[in-house]
Amino acid sequence: MAKIDPEEACPCGSGEVFKNCHGPLVRSREPVIARHVALQLIPKPMPGTATVFEHVGDGTRLFIGTETDVSYDCGECGSSLIAGAPIERFVSIVIKCGKCESFNLTAVARASRGRTSPRKLSRRKGTGRRRKGEPSP
Repeated sequence: MAKIDPEEACPCGSGEVFKNCHGPLVRSREPVIARHVALQLIPKPMPGTATVFEHVGDGTRLFIGTETDVSYDCGECGSSLIAGAPIERFVSIVIKCGKCESFNLTAVARASRGRTSPRKLSRRKGTGRRRKGEPSP
């Protein structure tokens, strides 16, 4: 990977020098956390039913990013498990807390964006299946 001089133009094309534009984001390893959200506790999954992520070593964080200011914490002890990364990247995974060994689920409710499924759309247009003897629209 090419190294960028802090005084040269930022590759994003903003016209600013790198150190004043994207430099702080690249150098930042620790996300700035403004809000903590507790993950849902679940019982220990049966073997072979779920992939369980577990941090090995110091600390409890498995995933770190800089895109958000949210920390997703263990529902039991409050240790940070995901910090600075959007929870949408971690849909329905199980994380075992390295501190208290409880199991946490990263369930995300997906909101409808107003899209209509192809099946519903075809029925609205009258192109769906009709029963025998049913008049066409």
